[in-house]
Amino acid sequence: MSPSGEESSGRGDDSAESGASDDSHVDPSEAFAALSDPLRVDILRALAAFHRESAAESVGFAELRKRVDVRDSGRFRYHLNELRDHFVRKDGGGYRLTHAGIKIVAAILAGTYTDRGSIGPEPLDSDCSHCDARAVAVYEDGYCAVSCENDHTLFAWSVPPAAATDASLPEIVSHAELFARQAIERTLAGICPKCSAPVDPAVVEDETAPTPRLRTRCDTCGATMAGPVGFCLLVDPAVESFYRRHDRPLDDLYVWEPAFVADDSTVSVAATDPLRVEISVTLDAETLTVSVDEAGRVSVDESDHASADESSRGDE
Repeated sequence: MSPSGEESSGRGDDSAESGASDDSHVDPSEAFAALSDPLRVDILRALAAFHRESAAESVGFAELRKRVDVRDSGRFRYHLNELRDHFVRKDGGGYRLTHAGIKIVAAILAGTYTDRGSIGPEPLDSDCSHCDARAVAVYEDGYCAVSCENDHTLFAWSVPPAAATDASLPEIVSHAELFARQAIERTLAGICPKCSAPVDPAVVEDETAPTPRLRTRCDTCGATMAGPVGFCLLVDPAVESFYRRHDRPLDDLYVWEPAFVADDSTVSVAATDPLRVEISVTLDAETLTVSVDEAGRVSVDESDHASADESSRGDE
């Protein structure tokens, strides 16, 4: 992808809490087979509602059955037991969601696996860095994509259907940018944005791109992230401070608009073993030199700040 970047999910599942030993492993097909009956999904929804409405840790069998509105106690017990260990835990005198149960209910309520819909295409107040054509956004099947009228990809990220409900397309784009920034920050911290397993962010040279790219793949869930090396600067406090000092908060720009993301000429390879990239960030004739190492770690040339401060004092 071009200055866009995207994370994608391969296989994988969140490990469920259960009454089994900590080193046990539940086969994903077995776990998700437990959701094969609509009544079991209703039970999970009812448990989630109870947790939202009550400070109690668990709900008793009778009250839970009443919430789900099932008269046949035996039938209800059978389906509740099918959820045990994977998504529901019996705790003392009642039942509660496991960690996996909380995650699956959140996905159900967000419409991640069920809701479909599309909005757009709709033009945005932004121009393509490749050809100056108007940027156009579209949201379809939980995926927000921004390209230009000449089909240059500018940005793409997933947005859960729940976040898109009653939202305008520009608002959905804003949500996607927020999720992208959070994912970049987590990735650079060594945490998979999808499953929270450890990952090793890497800045690598790419034969298909003119400048090095930020690429990460999670060995646990298979999620991948790819984007320009400038993505590392989007979440760096020194770069954000530099933009604010020039009255141009990064939050006011689309993630594909800053020159350090969109303009390959701002990026140069300073060293190859190990790889180190330098990015020039220029605003109002002031340049901030930023270095990014092979793990995506950002450092700023402090002499830039010093010379800028001396220039300001000279003007006074």
